[in-house]
Amino acid sequence: MTAEGTDDLLVAQGIRVAFGGFAALDGVDLRLRRGAITGIVGPNGAGKSTLFNVLGGQQAADAGSVAFDGTDIGGWAAHRRVRRGLTRTFQISRELGALTVLENLLLALDDQPGEGILAALLRPGAVRRAEEAGIERARALLERVNLWRLADARADSLSGGQKKLLELCRALMLRPQLVLLDEPAAGVNPVRVGEVGDFIRTLRAEGMSFGIVEHNMDLIAALCDSIYVLAQGRVLRQGSFADISADAQVAEAYLGAVA
Repeated sequence: MTAEGTDDLLVAQGIRVAFGGFAALDGVDLRLRRGAITGIVGPNGAGKSTLFNVLGGQQAADAGSVAFDGTDIGGWAAHRRVRRGLTRTFQISRELGALTVLENLLLALDDQPGEGILAALLRPGAVRRAEEAGIERARALLERVNLWRLADARADSLSGGQKKLLELCRALMLRPQLVLLDEPAAGVNPVRVGEVGDFIRTLRAEGMSFGIVEHNMDLIAALCDSIYVLAQGRVLRQGSFADISADAQVAEAYLGAVA
């Protein structure tokens, strides 16, 4: 049982981030439930990606706290959060284009014995077994998204949708508890959007948790159990898709006028 309750996997409280005199986040409270898909939506400039940067460890908050699975991780570096089970993807895919699809996934693995000179020389069997296990893990993920056939292709040869799936698979290599997805549908062919959504649903059914920043409201409606609406660095509304879509303040934040 965590300090916040059995359902709370990640709890952020009072998050504030300012750039000069501009408050990108102004006291944001957020709870991501275990085994749920939580959406974070809002107009451009609302602070969504900045919030993910704080949660993922890429950006330090000026104030506030972040707890993951009952542990305060506010001062942790990004790589330490990943090892703890919290990982993320980015709005613009960050694949290593000159490497193959398979190599991109293998680079995500941590504590490989072959990375040390002594282990490579004195424990070749252990190194080989670790490499084989990594390849099998990567193959299992790539097969699930129909990318194993492209395992030896350069990552920069993939389509936009395939790159999104590759980045998601790379995030999954260490079997995280929670994945933060920053606009997984951005620039993706509508057919691929459906594939991304189906994969996320399947992973949630297997016990994984997600936070999703996304502008595609059809995807948000199809996937999310609960949704936070951010506007001007603050939480404007929280609830189901039906709740937020019927809210006049939400319409005003998006459209500039009450619908």
